Amino acid sequence: MILVKKKSLFEPELILGRIFDYLGVKSMEFEKFKELKDEIVHFRNIRFRFNDEEKYEEIKRKIEEIRRYPERHKELDEKYGKIPREEFERQMYLFTNAGNFEMKNQRIKIKYIANHYYLPVILSEQEKIDYINHIINISSEVKFIEELEEYLKYPNNVFKHFEWWMFSKIDQTMDEVFIPYYNPKKNKIAKFKPDFIFWMQKDKRYLILFVDPKGTEYAEGYRKIDGYSRIFEVEQNGKKQSRDFLYNGFVINVKLLLKPKRGIASVLENYKQYWFDNFTDFSNKVKQFFTEKIE
Repeated sequence: MILVKKKSLFEPELILGRIFDYLGVKSMEFEKFKELKDEIVHFRNIRFRFNDEEKYEEIKRKIEEIRRYPERHKELDEKYGKIPREEFERQMYLFTNAGNFEMKNQRIKIKYIANHYYLPVILSEQEKIDYINHIINISSEVKFIEELEEYLKYPNNVFKHFEWWMFSKIDQTMDEVFIPYYNPKKNKIAKFKPDFIFWMQKDKRYLILFVDPKGTEYAEGYRKIDGYSRIFEVEQNGKKQSRDFLYNGFVINVKLLLKPKRGIASVLENYKQYWFDNFTDFSNKVKQFFTEKIE
């Protein structure tokens, strides 16, 4: 993030991205299978675009506070019963709302989601927001993150079946994680950039899952699925299944899930395995992979 402003004595032209932590996650791409390096970079380019020193310092302080979420949560837990209840509740309220930020009647939430590729994550309550960029502001993406957070509270959620997992937002304009597919409207190979990518591992099995919850139009969605299928699937017993790739001692599979605008009932039968209606359906399809490939 960079504060865009006129030159003055106030010179915090700092890349706030430096106080975002990110983890050395490995991702695989067909043909090369290499470590993820500079393919996901949008979080390094989040910019605060407003000439307001006070607001700049406020959002920077909130980012740092949420980045320290586990440490701060532990500190509060240790205070329970040791300080007056009113004071504990006051501190808990401040801690719970530490990630809320508003400017120009546009609200954002700064969140600590432990399994996200970089920390913290910034979500917007409105799709149109003009003082900060490259955050999660599309309503379908925000809803997916919120549903994922709720789902992760269940003790037996599907991710518990994996030894390790992580996910990341994919920025359409800056990141270079994509699935090639043929676009007949332009008569060329286009880049399909799903909204999210998940990495999951159990034993020597490694799953890369692309998720696009924004309600892709059916015909366009089918073309994107066809592009994915040509690379990452094989046909067995008349049904397309995820192809096994061997790399560095791992068996790697790549899956794709999309969400339709009007419900999965309207999807062509041979494409229904790639679409999900709700988060329960999403988790069931991940479980199906787990059952078929791992157990």
